[in-house]
Amino acid sequence: MARYAIGDIQGCMASLERLLAAIEYRPERDRLWLVGDLVNRGPRSADVLRWARAQGDAVVAVLGNHDLHLLARAAGTVEAKRRDSLDDVLGAPDRDELVD
Repeated sequence: MARYAIGDIQGCMASLERLLAAIEYRPERDRLWLVGDLVNRGPRSADVLRWARAQGDAVVAVLGNHDLHLLARAAGTVEAKRRDSLDDVLGAPDRDELVD
């Protein structure tokens, strides 16, 4: 079993997929710590969140400032920032599950 820590994915699902292939990540045997900023900036934040949820107990996630900003946007407590790229999450049909 291997343990990995990955940070600052920032919605870049294609880059995450390449990295996981390079380390030959297997959820049935490995453990992965996602250490903040899973979302924002990149074009596929919703896909990153869906993938992380699908990994079950193989993944532990720690929230970063971009993740906390997403939660605040979803709750309606902050306005969008000029460079936000969270619309794919906030407009997703599974939005509630993604921000849970």
